[in-house]
Amino acid sequence: MLTHSYSAIKLFENCPLRYYRQRVTKEVKDEDNEYTLYGSRIHKALENKLAKQEDLPKDMQKYEPLCDAITRAAVGGDLLVEYQMTLNGNLEPTGWFAKDAWLRSVLDVLVVKNDRAIVLDWKTGKRRPDFFQMQIFAAQVFKVYPDVTTVDTSLVWLQTMAQDQERFERKDANLLWRDILGRIKRIELAAENDTWTAKPSGLCKFCPCRHDCEYF
Repeated sequence: MLTHSYSAIKLFENCPLRYYRQRVTKEVKDEDNEYTLYGSRIHKALENKLAKQEDLPKDMQKYEPLCDAITRAAVGGDLLVEYQMTLNGNLEPTGWFAKDAWLRSVLDVLVVKNDRAIVLDWKTGKRRPDFFQMQIFAAQVFKVYPDVTTVDTSLVWLQTMAQDQERFERKDANLLWRDILGRIKRIELAAENDTWTAKPSGLCKFCPCRHDCEYF
């Protein structure tokens, strides 16, 4: 059974052939570079600050006010960091490693307070807002937290501290799922028909398949 996530869905939409080689045959994997390693370091530092109250490294002190604001916003509610959220094929909550795990997400920050949730996602690259990721997160929050009626999401661009925000309401959950499930259906049809079409683009130069891809 294929399992899904925002990154996996976007991988397929960018190039089904790359998806096949990374997610199905697993013959290649993403390559680390200085940017991904730095992004991982920032994520870990912010996780330790929010979850364990550890001091931020000297070169990340500028994120102190951001962390303080998140902590204040969570007073009276729950603050969850690097929160793993998983649904099965019936869109019911299940465990990350459960046999029926079907849709997985990791939320950098989730605050749940009464009927409202706040979701933040750290971004360390260039500012390219894509709220489909937050749509998935919000849709899953509605399934995991039945009392939540509003999810406020923010993409936090850590280089500039800019934020792109979007609000999702429970009343629109069916529309959110219609889009998500439609995208996943295209992946499952490709698997059923064993059809993985290459989709050459400007992303090819970063693809781990480029070394032996006839389209590069």
